[in-house]
Amino acid sequence: METIQSPAKIACIQMTVVQGEVEKNLATAKRMIEEACTNRAQILVLPEMFNTGCAFSERKVVFSLAEEIPGGKSSQLLLDLAKTHQVYIVGSLIEREGPDLYNTAILAGPDGLVGKYRKLHPCEEEVYWVEPGNLGLPVFHTPIGRIALLICLDAYYPETARICAMQGADIICIPSNWSDVKKARNLADPYCTMAPVLCMANALFNHALIAGTNCVGKMGDRVFPGQSVIANPWGAPIAGPASREEEIIYADVDLCDSRRKYFHPTNSRLANRRTDVYSADLGYDPKKYLQK
Repeated sequence: METIQSPAKIACIQMTVVQGEVEKNLATAKRMIEEACTNRAQILVLPEMFNTGCAFSERKVVFSLAEEIPGGKSSQLLLDLAKTHQVYIVGSLIEREGPDLYNTAILAGPDGLVGKYRKLHPCEEEVYWVEPGNLGLPVFHTPIGRIALLICLDAYYPETARICAMQGADIICIPSNWSDVKKARNLADPYCTMAPVLCMANALFNHALIAGTNCVGKMGDRVFPGQSVIANPWGAPIAGPASREEEIIYADVDLCDSRRKYFHPTNSRLANRRTDVYSADLGYDPKKYLQK
């Protein structure tokens, strides 16, 4: 059994992502990662497609920006920084595997690539240029605890976080590009995107820590309002929602809290499920998706 180092400091790195400007985005990510490490963060979560942006109209453009994992300069940057600072870094980027493209989140650790997750639910125009994820919903066992990854729209599907929780995830990290809610009454409201609500709901339903990181700025005709959030296993926001500006939010957390799933005999979201009515594992077989 892995040793949990608790408490741990989580950082959501809410950065400005400039569409198609890989070098500029990598420089921003490096600067903010180093700032978070200076503040002793141990688990750092970047936004979705932090290196390229997400506003694409042609697959050939996406393909030209895609990278192999590992081996590409973006994943290598995260691996180098994770090794240098002895931390865990999560970030999503466009992965190329032969002729196929995936929206992939990687978990870089002190000893190299811990693992990767491919987005199960491509969103909007994304469905035209990436393949649906084929690596299942892995939970990575690390010395700091059990870390699961989702990407953006995945958080809209309650099955995803639940399956991670049922595999013992202590924290679920969600790199995202959550844009403004089009029909929000007031876009200055801290909940003008569903990001904080989704993160808090998933944390509460599954008694797991959730760290959801959004980007800020504008890509194409979409505005990204930030509002990254870290929610504890009771669904309370313990950091954020963040502002609409570039910033880093932090939370010191006890990863053991998410393992106290049976803290009350009449009020445990996991222990008291009616598995006589529905499937305990939602039909998920992790053995189908073992990574090498």
